[in-house]
Amino acid sequence: MTSTSGPRAPSFLQIEDLSTERIEKLFSRASEIKEGSWNQSLQGRQIVMLFSEASTRTKMSFQMAAQRLGAQCLVLDDALKSSQSKGESFSDTFWTMHSLRPDGFIIRCNGSEPLSELAEASQCPVINAGFGSFSHPTQALLDVFTMKEHFSSLEGVKVLFVGDICHSRVAQSHFKLLPRYQARVGVCGPENFLKGVEGDVTSFHQIEDALQWADVFVGLRVQLERHEDPVGFDRGEYVQKFTLDEKRLKILSKEALIMHPGPVNWGVEFQPEVGNDSRFLMWKQKENGVYTRAALMEMFFGEKL
Repeated sequence: MTSTSGPRAPSFLQIEDLSTERIEKLFSRASEIKEGSWNQSLQGRQIVMLFSEASTRTKMSFQMAAQRLGAQCLVLDDALKSSQSKGESFSDTFWTMHSLRPDGFIIRCNGSEPLSELAEASQCPVINAGFGSFSHPTQALLDVFTMKEHFSSLEGVKVLFVGDICHSRVAQSHFKLLPRYQARVGVCGPENFLKGVEGDVTSFHQIEDALQWADVFVGLRVQLERHEDPVGFDRGEYVQKFTLDEKRLKILSKEALIMHPGPVNWGVEFQPEVGNDSRFLMWKQKENGVYTRAALMEMFFGEKL
């Protein structure tokens, strides 16, 4: 329950909240920032970063981008050091911070939290930094930005996701974004990791077949913390059937890209030699995350692009 009143602020909770035209404007601005066109467009803005789930890449890239744009960040990312440890709900924590009248929120929370309801009632714009296993739109944006740096067009480009698809918020957001660019989407993993996959998606159960098909290989972490029966996961069998290793690297096209949203469980999704492959772009993804998130914050917390 909240006592706020006034107009709803525009928020970014899912890919559908941005038209393709606005995404292209965002990518154009991200490219400018990458080339050194930083400014103080968010000077004096106060941004609340409310994270109830662990994060390194997303949280730090948002914070880095915000500070380079002149904003100040209030970071609340440890429930044990907040009133949530005393029984306060996530919603009440949100409204407590909202009552301080910040200029925007960046929120990561689990799938049971009422993210859309909070954003709907908020007078401050909200950016989704990861919502349970349902969506991670900023990761999808930075991934596509990275892909577009390497391909003149994504039309017909075959993007393969390998791993825990049904628990991956990254994959769910990509399933919404990639078709806009006429990319083809494929998935590969154990049968129980592909549950709920819908739409025009090509499914593979043999990684060798998937590797021959792919132009972009996106590894996904096995998210045991979201499994109903994590004990039932057979790591040895998974590695044998789905890990990307030196032998399987040879099957993948020499022009292909290898990506991962992180964190990587080395020895599970990827063997260590993958990190030395010239096609491996994970660190470039992290760098590009700063630029795309900076452009996104300008769009929602500052002047519209």
